[in-house]
Amino acid sequence: MKQKNLCKIAAAAVSAVLCGALFTGCGGQKSDALTVVTTVYTTYDFAKQLTAKYEKPVEVKLLLTPGGESHSYEPTPSDVAAIQSCDLFVYIGGASETWAEKLIETSRQNKENLRMFDCVDLLDEETVEGMEPEEEEHDHSDGDHADVDEHIWTAPLNAAKMLSAMHDSLNEIAPKEKKACDAAYDSLSDTLLKLDERAKSIRDNAQNDTLIFADRFPFRYLTEAYGWKYYAAFAGCSSDTDASPATLSFLISKVKDENIKTVFYLENSSQKIADAVCSATGANAVMLQSCNNVSRMDFDAGMHYQQLMTENLDAIEEALN
Repeated sequence: MKQKNLCKIAAAAVSAVLCGALFTGCGGQKSDALTVVTTVYTTYDFAKQLTAKYEKPVEVKLLLTPGGESHSYEPTPSDVAAIQSCDLFVYIGGASETWAEKLIETSRQNKENLRMFDCVDLLDEETVEGMEPEEEEHDHSDGDHADVDEHIWTAPLNAAKMLSAMHDSLNEIAPKEKKACDAAYDSLSDTLLKLDERAKSIRDNAQNDTLIFADRFPFRYLTEAYGWKYYAAFAGCSSDTDASPATLSFLISKVKDENIKTVFYLENSSQKIADAVCSATGANAVMLQSCNNVSRMDFDAGMHYQQLMTENLDAIEEALN
């Protein structure tokens, strides 16, 4: 993150301290509820599901605005105040969340913080300009995550590891609610394992193994887990929105050469790259959910990660057959 953005975070932190806000904004009273703050929708949803049957009131805050662009997010003063005061702060830990590490260093060193990068094996963003990924993976033991794909939850077994870590942290801060948390964990964990089995079945019975993403590509963990080949317009969640003529030509040729009938795009996408590829090839454009953020409609409906991933796998199964 650029230095000017870190300065903005520092200014927001000062403002939040002066404001004294938690979830109710400036001048509000601190709630007696157990408070959890998360940076992406998947962890927000897991926290909601794990604490749904708690006897004590629980407030779970998603920092992202539903339907908004997640990759340009910067915390507001009220967000900073919520993070500083919450009982559990859950974040991913990639380059886009450098601000989170700074806040923890300055105001949460003695509080419960959960970094999801510590729960899974990390992969780089490798897909660039419609080309296949490189086979070589890089060592991140030095803590440098600049090129790491942050969308670790797109593989169900990774999501299961994240869920386990959240379950342990919640039991640490609210041991009296352990029975309810354990029951919710057992049920949801079983669902995630069934998603993994479903994905394996799709892989083993598919007629082909190539997926086309005419958009950003936040699914490397998913495709890596089940051995699916993939081609994409951009690496990871690149800030680019317009594909180069060479990339567009490459994707169109790949769809034609392999007789691919489905081209994927992401939620909240303009679809213009997918529409261009489909117009030139006759393929159908189908949306996949990254589960990084969701639309306002899905948020208000309380859509769960397992529902969104089931829909993703349904779409992938149809595309591969």
